[in-house]
Amino acid sequence: MKANVSMEERIEHQGVVESVDVDCVKVRIVQVAACAECKAKSLCSSAESKEKVIEVKGRGVGKNVSVGEQVVVYGSMQMGWAALRIAFIYPMVLLLVAGAVCRAVMNVTEGMTLLLMFLALLLYGTVVYAMKNRIERRFSFGIEKI
Repeated sequence: MKANVSMEERIEHQGVVESVDVDCVKVRIVQVAACAECKAKSLCSSAESKEKVIEVKGRGVGKNVSVGEQVVVYGSMQMGWAALRIAFIYPMVLLLVAGAVCRAVMNVTEGMTLLLMFLALLLYGTVVYAMKNRIERRFSFGIEKI
């Protein structure tokens, strides 16, 4: 399946097709840290790699691939930036604002400020979880055979 994403605007990962359905293909990828290719990685605690399963959904996406086949899964750079905002930037801003409001406006103790900041973050996580189907529709991946 080809999406409307130019080669310069793509984030790609090679993987192996794990399961195929007509409208959904699951691809297992190995996500490695930048230093995972380093020769000294056995001595370093920051080298890591993780296996992830990516679901590529779309009408007829499973027609041209089979289980065990090598493929490239890709998404747009805008998707990557949106994920960064949702996972890191918005929660950080929320914590900073909640902390400032608690300390400056409400004039509460540090312990109460931490508790209210935690509750604000919990509320944010609940809202993101409630909107997961809507968010999932924004994040669509493409797939190509190698």
